[in-house]
This record gives sequence, structure tokens and C-alpha cells, in this order.
Amino acid sequence: MSWQQQYNKSQKWVGSDQSATDGDLYIAQSLLTAAKTWPQSASNYRNLAKKIADDILKYEYNQKDKFLTTGSWVTKSSDYYQIMRTSDVMPSVFDNLHEVTKDSTWHTVNTNMLQYLSDLSARNQSGLLPDFAVVSHSKAKPAKANSVAGANDGDYSANACRVPMMLADSSDKQAKKVLTKLMNFFKKQSTISAGYTLKGNSSNSQTMASFNAPIYYAASVNHDYGYDILFKNQKIILSDSMADLHYYDATLTVLSILGGLND
Repeated sequence: MSWQQQYNKSQKWVGSDQSATDGDLYIAQSLLTAAKTWPQSASNYRNLAKKIADDILKYEYNQKDKFLTTGSWVTKSSDYYQIMRTSDVMPSVFDNLHEVTKDSTWHTVNTNMLQYLSDLSARNQSGLLPDFAVVSHSKAKPAKANSVAGANDGDYSANACRVPMMLADSSDKQAKKVLTKLMNFFKKQSTISAGYTLKGNSSNSQTMASFNAPIYYAASVNHDYGYDILFKNQKIILSDSMADLHYYDATLTVLSILGGLND
């Protein structure tokens, strides 16, 4: 699916020629959720999910270092072939895609991408992860500013803010370790800023639901880990009018309330 649709001067909707990996993963998982919700059409939904899963591995997979690239626009000869988006690490979704496709590559993707997240988490005391990382020689390091999307590519920003939600319902030990370090950092914050450097310094004086909602969800799923106060503080997202929110804030808020991607 096109990563964006735009309304042009000819008053027509035009889709981009390229896709984004995170969007493709969301769509595949949505189809699997639909299969459970409407069992009378389950086989159709599962078949569609399989097709998307196969295409992800065909067009959005770095075969050398065994991780998902950021989109179908990335080729082997591209400078972006070694770039990983941290919020594309979705252990539960990977497990579901393995179950429906029976393709062991999804286990490889899960193992390697979680290892890269662990590498990034271990690089600083805060446990904060960058929006994008560079993978080389089976190791990951934060991307430099303006490597992919903008000045915050190497910071905990608009992409990495989804990571707590992506890891929240995984039983994988590495996922839990990375998430716990992140959540322990946020437990110490009086408010959650809309962006941080990896050293833990706030880079934005604003608060945004897109940063609060994933933490709210992670705290609710892992309520036995001492996140009660963090959960209570992030409930602020429930008081905002959806109509007043930016689409990204609204989307992550709805996902966090409904139970994340895996429900």
C-alpha cells in the first residue's frame, strides 16, 4: 500500500509509488485481527495477510543483516539499505506472521531486530532509543541527524516514541529488558516530553499524545512491574478530544485504548 495519498491540483487522490514497512506491518496485523473478529471470512483475511507478509520479505528486507528496511523504496544499492527504524521492531506481530506464513524468516527477523534494539539500549544509561539506527557488522548504532527524515533521526522522537507499545505485550526476554529500561527512565520523569536526546535530556518543551499513549499502553499491560503512577499520569490522553488531536496523536491514542496492535 502507498505510504501516503495526496490530493493534487486536478482534484484527484494520488498514491505514492512506494510503501513504508511500519504501515505494511500494521496492515498485515489488522488483517489477522479481522480474521479473528469475522471468522466467516477468516481464510480471505489470512490469505491477504500472507501476501503482504511475503511482499515485506521480498521488498523490505535486508538479506545480509537480516532486518527490515524502512520501505520498498530502499534498494541494495541505496545508502538507506543499512538503516533500521526502531519502531518497526514488533515481536508479537512477527510471531503472528510466522504463525500464518510458516516462514522461519520471521523468527530470524524477530531475533535480529531485537538484538539491534538491545545494542542501542546498552549504549546509554537512559535506555532511550533513536528513531533510526545504522546496522553494520551485526551491530546497531544511532543514525546521525538528517540521515533519513530530519534533525531528530538519532533522538528518541516521533518514530521511537512507538517502541514501548511495540514491545509491551511481548514475552521475549530481550524485549522485556529493553522495555523495562525505557519504562524505568520514564518513571523518573515528572512529565513526558515530546522528544529526548539519548542521554535523557528533553529536546521539546511540549507534551504530545503520541509520546504519552505508547507509555500508557505499556504501563497498563505491565501493571505488575510498579508502573501504577506512570500509568495514572499518562491517563491524561483520555481527557483530550480526538477531534482536536493531530492524526498521529489520535491514532496512537486509539490503539493504546483498544489494546495495541496485537488485539
